Amino acid sequence: MVKLVKTATEFELSPTLAANEMVKSRRAEGKKAYHMGFGESPFPVPERLKNALKSAVDRKEYLPTAGLPELCETVAAYYKDKAGLDISKFDVLVAPGSKLILYALQMAIEGDLLMPDPSWVSYKPQARMLKTAVIMVPTTLDEKGYHIDPEELRKVIKQARSEGKNPSKLILNYPSNPTGLTIQEDELKALAKVCVEEDILIISDEIYGFVSFDGVYRTIAQYAPTHTAITTGLSKHLSLGGWRVGVGFIPKAVDGLQSLLRNIASETWSCVPAPIQQAVIEAYKGHEDIEQHIQQCTDIHALMNKYIAKGLRSLDIHAPEPQGAFYNYPNFEKHRAALAKSGIKTSKDLAGALLKDYSLAALPGTAFGAEPEVLTLRLSGCDYDGQTALKAYQGGAALNEAFIEKYAPRVKESIETFERFIANISDKSKAA
Repeated sequence: MVKLVKTATEFELSPTLAANEMVKSRRAEGKKAYHMGFGESPFPVPERLKNALKSAVDRKEYLPTAGLPELCETVAAYYKDKAGLDISKFDVLVAPGSKLILYALQMAIEGDLLMPDPSWVSYKPQARMLKTAVIMVPTTLDEKGYHIDPEELRKVIKQARSEGKNPSKLILNYPSNPTGLTIQEDELKALAKVCVEEDILIISDEIYGFVSFDGVYRTIAQYAPTHTAITTGLSKHLSLGGWRVGVGFIPKAVDGLQSLLRNIASETWSCVPAPIQQAVIEAYKGHEDIEQHIQQCTDIHALMNKYIAKGLRSLDIHAPEPQGAFYNYPNFEKHRAALAKSGIKTSKDLAGALLKDYSLAALPGTAFGAEPEVLTLRLSGCDYDGQTALKAYQGGAALNEAFIEKYAPRVKESIETFERFIANISDKSKAA
């Protein structure tokens, strides 16, 4: 009998993709569904990039595994200008999405993974596919951001080593999926110090770096350039997820790492399609129209997700105001007793009840590393027609609640759905 690899059978379809497919299926059947389960930026492809792709369509050759040289040079110059990155300390790697760079880095660095709780859904499955242990690092979420205490991180590292584990790499993501919160500069500096002293490689997932609502691009690499690999791409700030363009900045100080990643790439993805690489050079040239597009999309993301947080807080749900990305990560702890009387005791129960009884898709906290009994959900604020909303904003429409009512009605209706949900469970609790 043909047997499947045991670690591979631990995993289901990525929860984000599963939620997306479920909502599409329901809507295809004519059923109402509110989609807060999938964080796909809804905005259109800028005209400049459409035209660039049309012009590059005849390119059909294999390109260098690390990426088209002109693209790598343009990307490096862009991050030097926009993020203040010392590009002399990094090599550039281009891949079909940042997810593959994250996986390749986990594969290339020997040892176990340190992963904050909560973290994005794919970090842990990737580690387990590689038969790597995952060591959880506690966090605190509040109005000031996403916090990892540096001394607590050091304590986790030392404890893991005392247990015979080999913590060697830490994944950070800021602004964060699932929380919509970021790590402030002073905390990044303190975390960098611990990682350098403990010889931990930081895998800095900066895919939402240009979707920071205060306009500040943060990178821990400026504090630990010898111990930081950056992964990023175009899927979030330019809504180009389906183009599959990921970019890595690989520290030259880690001898042989770029070479090993190129070798891994040569045996897996070979290269990103030539027309795509040629076209996205224009995304990194700093054109005024592209930069304005990024800012306008970020402004709308901020409006939607802050509105969601405000609506949840009005229902006595813990929901810190987002600082970037497209997400909220509310905690329903204050409603635990009422939820329990309705049979809802875990985050999966919570997400299941919302889907079954209210046609609202959300992801349970367990998908992001939380323990089952922690009553958290990941909510995405992208369920609207981005092209129409962007055109209205460009035409002078003010970003306020009236804008949401007109251009993002399902976002408003989602909060109204939560109002009904909380009212219903409260009534059931009182009647019990």
